[in-house]
Amino acid sequence: MNKTASFLIGSAIATTSSFAAAGERVGDFALIDHLGAFQSMNWYDDHAAIAILPQAVGATDTESLKFLQSLQAKFDSQGIEFFLLNPGLQTDREAVAADTADVDIPVLMDDTQLVSEMLGLTRLDEAVLYSPRSFELLYRGPVNGLESAISQTLEGKTFDLVAEATMGKKIDYRNTKVHSDLSYSKDIAPIIAENCAECHREGGIAPFAMNNSLAVQGWSPMIREVVMTKRMPPGQIDNKVGHKMKNEMNLSDDEMQKLVHWINNGSVVEGSDDPLTALVWPEGKWSLGEPDLIVKVPPQTIPATGVVDYMDIPIDLNLNEDRWVRGSEVAPGDPTVLHHIITTVIPPEGAPNFQQILMDTLAKLPEEKATAIRTQIFAAVAAGKQPDIAQIFETAPEIDISAFLGGGTDPNMASVAGYAPGNNVSLNPEGVGGLLRAGTTLSLQMHYTTSGKESTDETEIGIYFYPEGYVPEERMSGGVGNAFSISIPAGAKDHEMQLVTLVPEEAEIHSLMPHMHFRGKRMSFTAQYPDGSEEMLLSIPAYSFNWQLSHELEKPVRVPAGTKIVATGAFDNSEQNDFNPDPSIEVNWGEQSWEEMFMGFYTWKNVEQSGSE
Repeated sequence: MNKTASFLIGSAIATTSSFAAAGERVGDFALIDHLGAFQSMNWYDDHAAIAILPQAVGATDTESLKFLQSLQAKFDSQGIEFFLLNPGLQTDREAVAADTADVDIPVLMDDTQLVSEMLGLTRLDEAVLYSPRSFELLYRGPVNGLESAISQTLEGKTFDLVAEATMGKKIDYRNTKVHSDLSYSKDIAPIIAENCAECHREGGIAPFAMNNSLAVQGWSPMIREVVMTKRMPPGQIDNKVGHKMKNEMNLSDDEMQKLVHWINNGSVVEGSDDPLTALVWPEGKWSLGEPDLIVKVPPQTIPATGVVDYMDIPIDLNLNEDRWVRGSEVAPGDPTVLHHIITTVIPPEGAPNFQQILMDTLAKLPEEKATAIRTQIFAAVAAGKQPDIAQIFETAPEIDISAFLGGGTDPNMASVAGYAPGNNVSLNPEGVGGLLRAGTTLSLQMHYTTSGKESTDETEIGIYFYPEGYVPEERMSGGVGNAFSISIPAGAKDHEMQLVTLVPEEAEIHSLMPHMHFRGKRMSFTAQYPDGSEEMLLSIPAYSFNWQLSHELEKPVRVPAGTKIVATGAFDNSEQNDFNPDPSIEVNWGEQSWEEMFMGFYTWKNVEQSGSE
């Protein structure tokens, strides 16, 4: 395809101008604000409109800001949401927070400047009124013109406003001109290859392939939309805070700019060079290579509709000798119905005695705390009731919940990968491993969800051994935090919870993983140190139940004994949550997806390895 024809196709499917006129549909967008909260505009579609004014450290138009605050006081309770917007002039959130310390309006951090461009903001005294329902600009101009536009919007009047010019300080768009003539082969295809093509390929898990320039052009409006709303790449974290993650999937600010600017300028493909057609992908189902042992789960027939009860499936590994494990991987038979697998390793002597584990654990606690828990347990048993497990774990966060979830207490025991969307591989660093003893079995908790048609799932688990005779020097450990008591009010938009997990010994934290269900909204992990200081490790401001990702630290974080990992998260049980099965009911803890869980899974490696063989 020649450059002229390519440009015509691109122009037909893409936005032809970066800057929008008042009354134009500009599209949906999402940004993280200066406090780390995810702000998606479509989530505010229960509001009549959103008013936005630019902010810049030391340069915000003070008169415009004062007027916006007066409008907020007048209209905030009438269905108008108010934001400030930093148009990429500063990316330092602490500086922005200090600059707006006396302003009760969130500041959207538009680090890429793409939203500011889309809204057509050119000066710092220029405000816009935006519809989160139609994604149209209702007004753009001096902030004192907002009041009339807001009033007419609330009255349901249809009006056609022309953008009004302002005289404030100009906003410097640093890359708009630089990106006016981007090269598909040099600038765009490498971004797709690095960030998208592994899923968006023939046989990949994505619903369509982007394996050539024509496909990328055809899907360019969708690419722009999912980039602007941060829906893709999946599993995005807030990479402006916390520690760097090895498996981070965020696009960089520069990559986002290049993609959107290329699409805005017509999705032009020059020449015939197409790097996407040269990509080669590994064959077969195993990303780690052919396993040393393949465990075949018995085929499971899943009906078209209805609720499928959890299945507990025992698997004999048929091991006749002890083997040290480097890693493992789950290859789902039918990922459209397989929701998750929790894998428990059962030693040759059988499953752990959880009552004995509890008694042994209590014996290690301070006597006063242990006595209080024993008294609680005995009182419940005497009354013919189940002990309040949630209260026990809240009282004593040093109790290792993972032992009660099947982990046992043997420090040498290997773990075997489970499965959840986006999370099916467990691989230890070189020299770290666990032991599968001869006679070991697996217990698989299998959870299936119906998809509208009957299906047969034939999942396999691959296990990778170290060479015979090799004994890895170190063991990976970890912990699990689990809130057994959950009570989310009907309609709650941001029901917050916290969960504390103790790191009992000096250790290096390797990974963190949140787990909630359909109402999960956000979760962050903070390390609280014994000296009273604390440090943000990871923030997932827009949690997605569809992607159960374990976030691996690029450099393990070494923490002292007694460190607490505090998981802070929230649930959205409102109508604004598109995945909410029923916003009218209170939601409690439960195993099914329409119920809720609040969990954190962690891997760490103890610095002192004396407990290993």
